Amino acid sequence: MKTSRALVAVIMGSDSDFPVMKAACEALKFFGVSYEVTVVSAHRTPDRAFAFAKGAQDRGIKVIIAAAGGAAHLAGVMAGLSTLPVIGVPILTKTLGGADSLYSTAQMPPGVPVATVAINGAQNAGILAVQILATADESLQKKLKDFKKSLEKKVLTKAKNLEETDKIVCAIPDVLKSIDISGLGKRKQGKVRDIYFKNDKRILITTDRQSAFDVILGHIPFKGAVLNLLSEFWFKQTKRIVPNHMIAVPDPNVMVTRNCKPTSVEMIVRGYMTGVTKTSIWYSYEKGERMIYGIKFPEGMKKNQKLPRPVLTPTTHPEVGSGLHDERLTREQIIEKKLIDKKLYEQMEKVALQLFIFGSKLCKKQGLILVDTKYEFGINNGKLMLIDEIHTPDSSRFWIADTYEERFNKGQEPENFDKEFLRLRYANELGYRGDGTPPEMPEDLIIDLAKRYIAVYEKISGQTFEMFDYPIEERIKKNIMKV
Repeated sequence: MKTSRALVAVIMGSDSDFPVMKAACEALKFFGVSYEVTVVSAHRTPDRAFAFAKGAQDRGIKVIIAAAGGAAHLAGVMAGLSTLPVIGVPILTKTLGGADSLYSTAQMPPGVPVATVAINGAQNAGILAVQILATADESLQKKLKDFKKSLEKKVLTKAKNLEETDKIVCAIPDVLKSIDISGLGKRKQGKVRDIYFKNDKRILITTDRQSAFDVILGHIPFKGAVLNLLSEFWFKQTKRIVPNHMIAVPDPNVMVTRNCKPTSVEMIVRGYMTGVTKTSIWYSYEKGERMIYGIKFPEGMKKNQKLPRPVLTPTTHPEVGSGLHDERLTREQIIEKKLIDKKLYEQMEKVALQLFIFGSKLCKKQGLILVDTKYEFGINNGKLMLIDEIHTPDSSRFWIADTYEERFNKGQEPENFDKEFLRLRYANELGYRGDGTPPEMPEDLIIDLAKRYIAVYEKISGQTFEMFDYPIEERIKKNIMKV
């Protein structure tokens, strides 16, 4: 194995050492350093070892990496016969666990140095060779600096992950399940929000309640803040498409809004044939239905397949606490039954598709696919307004763009960045789809969900989510009183 104009020679006492030394070759290849690989035995091919050491420099070799086990004299022989820098890699042995190789490689007489790495430390040998070459090559110096930064980033990511986990676990006993603020006005409880009505405004306090299948399954630390702040981000981004109800965000969990009258229909826009809930198009398609929501779907479609174009699949929007679930509707039913005025509904259709197209483009830039989402609308002073939330993990399905096509072709589920992960776990592992009492949510799922919510906020918004200490009731009350 040889690349043109080799600068580094990677040699070993036996080809059985190559599985270890492959890491040195990969390190050299990563930095774009040319190398050659061969077998040279100091004991069984002494003439070849002599010729190799004497001729290496004439061939343009700048560094020799030599690996051997047991007696391990190969690196020492190379160092004795050549003025080139030699890096020794002691190979792990069955007899002494590599200690014999290490001592044989490292214990050199004065004047014949061998730079010895750890037992089986082939990767470090490759990197050290690059560092030696970089003393006379600025481009390699830059690559090494970038490499060091990537190592730092990995460590910081692990540290952040550990710190996040600790914060989440500590917060679990004090999550915001509900909040009662006297004197704030009439109170109403939604699936995840506690809503107060004050004059012509609504004060939405987003709790940590976790709903799916129209049922509260548990409570997730920081979830309320993520939903609220992500909605704030999207409301600002989309206000040119349609006005929205947001007035102010005085607290991470609080949004002050206009008091709009909600429409009786939710607008669901879908870009892919997917879903596990009873209102999803895949749930119906898999059962043999082809006319779904008044839309004719072709034969032969697969789960998670992209649709030719986004489709609207509206559903009812029952009052919270009514005990009713969302039910499928068609465009014709909405207009014929006069659930919504025809002109208004056509405006809702147009706006919903515009919002979905805008959201899809922004998500694509961030490496995500906006798979499907729901939009809720209300009327304020005769004007259509976007209300509730927009493009959050609760109202939308997100997939990782980079891996979607490969996983789809293999028949695998896409990597998701939303609460579809929760739905799939409950549906597939626990056999729960919304009927009856839900199973208790385990701690590992709570932690995973909290991290997913935080990650999707950071990925979409490009901002760092600032974790805070629980409990948060007093903070919320204080911040609300400011406005």
